[in-house]
Amino acid sequence: MPVTELSVGVWRGELRIGGWALPLPQLPDNLTPAKWRRRALPWYAKPAADGGEGFALQVAKTDLVQAVTRRIKP
Repeated sequence: MPVTELSVGVWRGELRIGGWALPLPQLPDNLTPAKWRRRALPWYAKPAADGGEGFALQVAKTDLVQAVTRRIKP
């Protein structure tokens, strides 16, 4: 499933084949966040901070006020 189609939240995953379920490996902490636009608003996906042992991806809208403030401050 494309990341750009996911809604806001923390997404966890596992591989299921018939009755078997195998956990997906944890994402590396240094993975660069994916960024895209949906309805002209910026979104991102990055490894979840509270991912635990398995695959966990945090998807959210970019906070525009915080992003602009970060660019203005020297």
